[in-house]
Amino acid sequence: MNLKNWFHKRHQFRVALCGHKTVEAGGVCLLLMVQGHLLSITGAHLVIAAKTGILAVSPAVAMTFTPLARHFINRWTSSAFFAVCTFFADSAIHPSHFAGEYTEAGLTALGAFVFSVAVSYTGAGRYIDSLAHSFLYHAQTPAK
Repeated sequence: MNLKNWFHKRHQFRVALCGHKTVEAGGVCLLLMVQGHLLSITGAHLVIAAKTGILAVSPAVAMTFTPLARHFINRWTSSAFFAVCTFFADSAIHPSHFAGEYTEAGLTALGAFVFSVAVSYTGAGRYIDSLAHSFLYHAQTPAK
């Protein structure tokens, strides 16, 4: 089996999605958890933020195995879906550090949405978006 044929653009998109979306959700979660006091970040904060990021990206990665993956081509749709996933992940992982039960989860979701849209306009974001286009076309495998 040729590794290049197996690791096609869809798998490359999934790996990139795991990496950058986990960092987006985890980074925003971490920033809000310490309420902007970056010097007070501890290992426990990093673990909680990593859990939030991984849980937030899991539904998105699972969706790439369905025909609905074509919706990830639009940066606004994918960012909105990711924000919803981030809201539920953040509210499931830890309680809010702000007034209101879901205030921090809502702010984390909003921050993840903004961060996701901002990253989509960078060179790396454009490359990841170009990988998402592989979900539009079904490549025919040649008969051997």
